[in-house]
This record gives sequence, C-alpha cells and structure tokens, in this order.
Amino acid sequence: MRTVIFGDGGWASRTLLRLRDHEHEVAAVVLRVRPSDDTLEAAAHGCGIPVLQPRDVNAPEFVARMRDLGADVHLSIAYNQIFRAAIRDTAAWFLNVHAGKLPRYRGRNVINWALINGEPEIGITVHLVDDGIDTGAILLQRSVPITPTATYGEVLERIHAAIPDLVVESFAKITRGDAAPRPQFHENATYCPGRTAGDEWLDWTDTSFALHNKIRALTHPGPGARTQIDRDDITIWRATYDPYWPRYVATPGAVVGRQADGVLVKTRDSTILLQEVQINGGPPHVPRWPIGTRLGFDILHTLHTLLRRIEELERAVGIQTLVH
Repeated sequence: MRTVIFGDGGWASRTLLRLRDHEHEVAAVVLRVRPSDDTLEAAAHGCGIPVLQPRDVNAPEFVARMRDLGADVHLSIAYNQIFRAAIRDTAAWFLNVHAGKLPRYRGRNVINWALINGEPEIGITVHLVDDGIDTGAILLQRSVPITPTATYGEVLERIHAAIPDLVVESFAKITRGDAAPRPQFHENATYCPGRTAGDEWLDWTDTSFALHNKIRALTHPGPGARTQIDRDDITIWRATYDPYWPRYVATPGAVVGRQADGVLVKTRDSTILLQEVQINGGPPHVPRWPIGTRLGFDILHTLHTLLRRIEELERAVGIQTLVH
C-alpha cells in the first residue's frame, strides 16, 4: 500500500524501515515542527523519501498536497497536531498508533502514567483517527508486559520494538480486506494529562509502592524524580523496595538506615532504598547520608518557622503584625 507517515522519534523511524522491508510505499514523511530528535528525518532521507514539515497540517494548501499524494493510508505515530476532518478525508484509512490500552490511558505520557499506577502491562493500539483524542475505533491492539522493577527506558524500548510489527499486521488486514475496527467502550475510558515541570517531586508521605513506581517511571530518559535536603535539589535515578520489609509509623522522608548500596528512607507505610542520586546536577552516585537526614519539604515546619520569625521581628520593632 501507499502511505504517508506523520511521526516523531524512534517508534516512527523503526516503523518506516519495517514498512519499506514489507514493500509498502512510503510517499512522504511529515515531521513535527519541533521534532524530539532527528531519527525519523534521517531514516526518510536514507530511503530517499520526501520530508515535509508543515506548521499546520490542517491548512488548505497542505490538505491539497496530501490529497495529491494519493495515499491509501495515513499513519500517525507520536505526531503532535490534531487532524481535522478535511485532512482525514485525504486517504481511505487514517490510523494512529497509541502506546496505551484504549479506551484506558487516553492522552499523553501514558507510559509514565502506567508505571506510576503499577500496571502489570501496557497496551499498544492502532485505531482510527476521529474528532476526539484517542477515541477512534480500534483496528488492532496488543499488550506488552511490565515487570515490577521495569523502568521507563526499558518499557519504552519494548514498545519501540513492538510497534512496527503491529503496524505491518494492521496494513496486512487492510490489504486482505478483513480489517474490522471495533468501537471503543467510552464508559471505560480514562484520560491522562501531559506531565509538566514540577510533577516529578516526591511526597514522602506516600507509600513505598507508589514512590518506587514514580521513581522508575521518571528515570532515564525521563527527568528523574526529585526531592530536597535543606536547599539542595536531589534527583533520584534508582531505588527499590521489598513489600515484606517492616511496616511501621515514623517520620516520612527521614533516613532510617544505611546499606552498602544506598540509604533507607522512611515512607508512609514502610521504607524505600535509594541507590543512585544526583545532588544539584552533580555526578550520579550512591547516597551515604547519615541516619536522621530529612528529605523533602516540610510545609508545616516551614510555616511554623516563618511565623516565629515574624513574631521576633514584631517584638524587635514594636509593631503588631497580621500574625495576630
């Protein structure tokens, strides 16, 4: 079949090469305005495929260009513009590849969210593009297992490796004439917003299970989970926990043990072993903080200290402040 790929990154470049190997014709590659890397562009140039980079895929002149290409299938993989009806109508099939088990995990950054939620698997879905966000009928869906210790980078690589086969199988269904997209059950849908700066901070009053999942969800190639010690910013790249460790009440965020491979930090219900950290962007290393070191930002302690300082200032200058 003849196709146009709208995409970004390794998942799109690997799929391009796999489609070429199966003798499908890629008429053009459409890049994001700001690609995350150059892998897709390099793959297209290596195959002699034209590369397009429109500011607006829904602009009438670009829609006309897509119609002139006469593709059987338009394929979107990690593209970041909404496709309106006019451009969707320029091919008989307009498909999107989504790294989530639709109708659950619609939206963005779903690999991170699946890890944060401690999911045992993550779906990969090829679906039709419609007016909604990840709401179109499902053509094909597969699941990739997530082990309890798998990190973001490891799951990302498994998905990168699995997508090309799923796309080739979807194209085969269309070619054979037995493609039968099934509507999604919207009542079972969940939506995940895009993660932004600030979402990486840890709350030590959370459970060990939740903290462990967040750390592994944000590690490389993500930004890393973050906490503080006094005014130092701490990035945590690797941690582990054992659900059979003792469960007890103590101060969340306090270092309560030291081992050869890191430090034990108290959580809401148990402890977690921090094994690799960075301090203020310095080199990664195994933490060696003394027992009793406090991690995190204690808002109640900070407010109490601020109020005491205001009272001291009040007494020093002989005025009455809003503290009273």
